Amino acid sequence: MITIDNKLDIFYRLVYKDEEEKCKKLLEEQEERNKKILEEKTSNLTKAKEDLIERKRNIAEIAKNEMISKAIENNRERILSKREELLVDLVEALEEKSREFTKTKAYESYVLSKIKNLIDEIEEDSIIIGLMEEDIEKLQGAIVKLGKENNKDISCNVVKRDLIGGFILSDKNRTYNLDNSFKTIISANRYEIGKKLYGSLEKTGDLNG
Repeated sequence: MITIDNKLDIFYRLVYKDEEEKCKKLLEEQEERNKKILEEKTSNLTKAKEDLIERKRNIAEIAKNEMISKAIENNRERILSKREELLVDLVEALEEKSREFTKTKAYESYVLSKIKNLIDEIEEDSIIIGLMEEDIEKLQGAIVKLGKENNKDISCNVVKRDLIGGFILSDKNRTYNLDNSFKTIISANRYEIGKKLYGSLEKTGDLNG
């Protein structure tokens, strides 16, 4: 005879137990999904963290490179400024030495020798020599005499601008000027002067000081 307990037991086994198994399976499946979602989220967070660290590292690297580039540029500008300053000082020193030279007897011989060399090379018979006023007083007589000795009609005139020393030779019609003034010679050779100066400084390391 089947009792109520037996019936309940049968019901439990046939219905409740089956549902319990289904629920248990659903829970396990949900837990697995949750686990995968958690792993995915953790992975995403880890990647996001790594990406953030990488971005910050890149930003820091860019900032560092910019600082280095700026420092290099500032140093380059400082060296260029120092080079120009030293070159200006050297040119001024050369000009001052040239002015001192114009006060010597050797200067008078130098100018006459240069004029002699030029008039030997040119065909014109009439020549104008431009000099500074103080040189006119010292050299005009010797220059005119030099011209006569070489069958040249040489006249002298005053050049208003600062030549430092030396002269400017022109033909009578002033179609050309041969500028042999110290000012022009120094200016024309400024590049070579600077090149030698910088080469000397680089050897001694003075430009980095």
